[in-house]
Amino acid sequence: MTTFHDPLVSGLLADAKLVAGYGRYGVFKDSALFAAIGDAEKLSDASASQPEVVKLQTVLNDCSSTVPFSTLAALRTGWSPGDMSRRTALATYFLIALSVTMMIVIGKLTYVYNRGVSINAELQEIDNNDFSARFGQSIRQVWATKKQLSSAAAQQASATDLTLLKDAYYNSVDSLHSLDQRFSSLLVRAQGFMTQEAPFPLWGMQWAYCKFSASSAKAGTPLDFSNPRQMAIDQFCGQQIVLAQQQSGAGSSQPLKQSDFDCRNNGNTQGGMQVVSSTGMVEDVNADFDEATRDLQCEGVITITPNSISTLTLQAKTLSEVLSPYALWILPALYGALGGIMFHMRMILNPLLPNPPLSRLIHRIALGGLAGMILAWFMAPGTKLGGEVTGIGFSLFTFAFLFGFSLDIFFAILDQFVSMSVAGIKKFGSPTVA
Repeated sequence: MTTFHDPLVSGLLADAKLVAGYGRYGVFKDSALFAAIGDAEKLSDASASQPEVVKLQTVLNDCSSTVPFSTLAALRTGWSPGDMSRRTALATYFLIALSVTMMIVIGKLTYVYNRGVSINAELQEIDNNDFSARFGQSIRQVWATKKQLSSAAAQQASATDLTLLKDAYYNSVDSLHSLDQRFSSLLVRAQGFMTQEAPFPLWGMQWAYCKFSASSAKAGTPLDFSNPRQMAIDQFCGQQIVLAQQQSGAGSSQPLKQSDFDCRNNGNTQGGMQVVSSTGMVEDVNADFDEATRDLQCEGVITITPNSISTLTLQAKTLSEVLSPYALWILPALYGALGGIMFHMRMILNPLLPNPPLSRLIHRIALGGLAGMILAWFMAPGTKLGGEVTGIGFSLFTFAFLFGFSLDIFFAILDQFVSMSVAGIKKFGSPTVA
């Protein structure tokens, strides 16, 4: 290698030879760089002002569009195209494992989010359709039909009338049972989502929490009844709250079902019914409705009470508070980070591009995650934590992934936004043109 006294010329010639060696893989359309290197090496003691050196610098600058500085920096460190060293292979395997892991995690979290959105939509539908009133009307219809059937049987009505009354009674029971099962199933899914799926979306999180970080109830510590959700989580972990519920008589596997104690101690409603008075009126309507509710609960027709529906629906609506972190920062950030990883994976497919160092890889992934979060804030500026987030979906997540994959688009939008803001600020205080 030719060495000149001027370090600037020596460095220029060294870089030119690295780029020329890279050009052997067919990236250049002509041999201008090789000719310029040959002319510069013919000089005995070149200086930066000589025409051959100036021409070499010009040709090398023209090659920057084909060989960017990042590639030249990698060539300076000893990298060569198609490098299959052990270090490069390990870095590639690490990136593949990281991308597969992130895809699995994002897929699981997206499934959890979509499940929560579906449950929330069902709760909204029940609330909008005035489910509590419909449920109460169904109870009264079943109870009235049952009394009519009992009265007709006592008065020895005709077989045809008894058959019609039985059909009406069975139809009303089936309708009431269907409403009860729909709400009970939805409430169980909502409570399970808020206490199990959403707090512990990934495998092993539930075990780790129950083993190391359960907050409620170590021995001798009073339970925190002000936080029902935390109590439910601790109940799922099998802590003292289970024993406390059993001692208070609410240890049934179905928390909304009337306890067996009530059924055993209300003999006047177990399997029987009071006959309607001769005037055909019930003196205490509320007592009659409560009696009907207890009777239907003990018979297994219903498992919930009408008075508890509105309260339990409001409690289940806290689902939005659980979905907000998923929609506003967890999933957008992960989709943006996945886009950054996919960008580097595409680069690795090209053997003429150097693999990024770990620091640049982490930096790109972090920027992709931040871009996804900021995009969520821009696209949903009026959405607050705990607010309505069910409208946020794959449109936002798709843009978060695209911005993470191409950060240039994201920064171009930010620069445009800054330019528009600066132009708007400059207008303040300017004289108005008539």
